Amino acid sequence: MKVYVKFFIFDLPPGFEDAELELQDDAILNDVLDACLDVFKTRNVSMDENELRTATIIVNGKWSGLDAHVSDEDTVNIIRPMDGG
Repeated sequence: MKVYVKFFIFDLPPGFEDAELELQDDAILNDVLDACLDVFKTRNVSMDENELRTATIIVNGKWSGLDAHVSDEDTVNIIRPMDGG
């Protein structure tokens, strides 16, 4: 199945494109994050795994936890945790 991933508020290089992932039919969001780490590695972009795993994740407009299942053609928005105070 295909899942589309959009990255928000990450310090990514200019021109870094959203990802289209090919996943198994029983995939959960944790699998999506694993695949995203592979995308970063393939594109030679360093990413703090903890930062990715603590990000806010929204699937088709709804907040979701890492154990939520994804379906074919889902759009996953990954929003970096905010710093500051």
